[in-house]
Amino acid sequence: MKNIGVIDSGVGGLTVLFDVIEEYPNCNYYYIGDSKNCPYGIKSNNEIKELSYKIVKYLKENKNIDILIIACNSISSTSTKFLQEKFPNLQIIETIIPTSHYTKKYVKNNKIGIIATNATINSHAYENNLKEYQTFSKACPIFVNIVENGFINTNEEEIIFKELKSVLENDIDTLILGCTHFPLLIPTIRKVFGGRIVTSSKAILSELDNILIHENKVGNLEIYTTAEASVFKEQIKNMFHRNEKVNKIELD
Repeated sequence: MKNIGVIDSGVGGLTVLFDVIEEYPNCNYYYIGDSKNCPYGIKSNNEIKELSYKIVKYLKENKNIDILIIACNSISSTSTKFLQEKFPNLQIIETIIPTSHYTKKYVKNNKIGIIATNATINSHAYENNLKEYQTFSKACPIFVNIVENGFINTNEEEIIFKELKSVLENDIDTLILGCTHFPLLIPTIRKVFGGRIVTSSKAILSELDNILIHENKVGNLEIYTTAEASVFKEQIKNMFHRNEKVNKIELD
């Protein structure tokens, strides 16, 4: 049974984790949300590399993971190569390239919108993988804070609509949610955009289809946070309607 580590700056990566578990329950999953240092998207590349290295080191040494899913676009766009060099024997699946390939299946009018964190937008990672298309990108760091707060009020909806306006006005037919927190905003985004929305989950699942096999087994799930476990547990309950055990860890 494969041991799979899934990492993110907070609760956003759970949008990937729970989709993957539903498709491949026959693996052991170890999730770490670094809520203590969230958000990552406003940090420097070196800071993101240092933080992500500590998380992966913990998972490798304590959980003996075979596969790492970087369920965070900020880490994927800044630190994938670095982590591959540091952990050469670890199979790493990031978000950018799979999501870009997945998006190409659905674009009809050659216009793609991309919303993500500062780190991902500044890296131009999506644009570099979608050079044959017109791309319209915008950093929306406040979206991460809205999701982490766990409740969207009318004022926050207006903020979301305002942030999306400059991207949507370009007549895009496909919108990449370049942050794994953002799928939790889809009900709000749907109020102003009726086109194709692409998330990282399905793209990552398409990658895992080439690696994993379906077996009639059910593995274990362990969820960790670097902040308060009770708060993280409540976030999961509010956002995903799941009652999961959460443990707090300290990373060296």
